[in-house]
Amino acid sequence: KPLHKLIMMSEAYQQSSKTPTSEIAQKIDPANRLLWKFSRRRLQAEEIRDALLLVSGQLNKQMFGESIMLPVEREMVDLLYDPKQWSITEDKNQHNRRSVYLVAKRNLRLPFMETFDQPTLQISCAKRESSTHAPQALELMNGTMTNQLALRFAERLKQEVGDDPKKQIERAWQLTTGRSPESKEAQLALEFLEDQPLQEFTLALFNLNDFLYVR
Repeated sequence: KPLHKLIMMSEAYQQSSKTPTSEIAQKIDPANRLLWKFSRRRLQAEEIRDALLLVSGQLNKQMFGESIMLPVEREMVDLLYDPKQWSITEDKNQHNRRSVYLVAKRNLRLPFMETFDQPTLQISCAKRESSTHAPQALELMNGTMTNQLALRFAERLKQEVGDDPKKQIERAWQLTTGRSPESKEAQLALEFLEDQPLQEFTLALFNLNDFLYVR
């Protein structure tokens, strides 16, 4: 704990990528090897899944126990040498546990995880890649899991703050980004909710850079 306190109270740890760029630092150390600012990073695949479950109120925080097998497309299971190896966990409540508890099988990668650069288990991985490509946006907008969780997120907002759009927007922003919406953001969100369902709004928040990136 003393070491944790020392690290977290250090100037380097508390730096933000939002800090105004120093022209001198940018010239001397453009790659930020000396840590003069925080390098923005996207959440890893497991972190994104866990964050989606958390803000939607669906995360099962149970610790320990057996690994979990999630439902996947039948076509993927049929490609296994023995399809019976993929035995879906019967208790559906277990499906919403943290990603660290998901079964990691070399020859069956979960599509969501693969889309967000979870390393293949066929070879060792010294450093994870962090790519940006169209299938990621498509997965967040059209994926079965994200749409189901967007609905649960909308239900959570109604339960916590009622039907007031302003309160829903404020609470949604706090849950997904850790801050209140700026005036322009709040205005655009209000205009959006005038003719769009709350579920579409929560789905849009899953696609915010402030939700997907740590900075």
